[in-house]
Amino acid sequence: MDAPNGFRANPPMGRYTFPVFNKAPTPRYLVLWNLYWQVIDCQCLEPATDLAVAMAAAIERLEAEGWQAEGSAEYGFVFICRGTERRLLSLTERDPFSTRSQSFSPFDQR
Repeated sequence: MDAPNGFRANPPMGRYTFPVFNKAPTPRYLVLWNLYWQVIDCQCLEPATDLAVAMAAAIERLEAEGWQAEGSAEYGFVFICRGTERRLLSLTERDPFSTRSQSFSPFDQR
């Protein structure tokens, strides 16, 4: 039976959008890694860059070179493969060439 005034007991859930493709005030990096975390290629993306478009363009470029995405890049990363070789394409806010120590703490470590 419907609740009064059209309210439902369990309203539909909103769709969560993963924030990796949101516009950012700082540069982002599109990085191609091997499976030993060595950088193969790195592209610095300016703050105004459409990150979803940049990721799609990188995947298209790699596919033109014979690589195949193993899934979707909706979370900002995707494994790609060609033959027996496998790599990781990821979008990150951290400069992969930075020597600054990395922390997963929510508190600023500067």
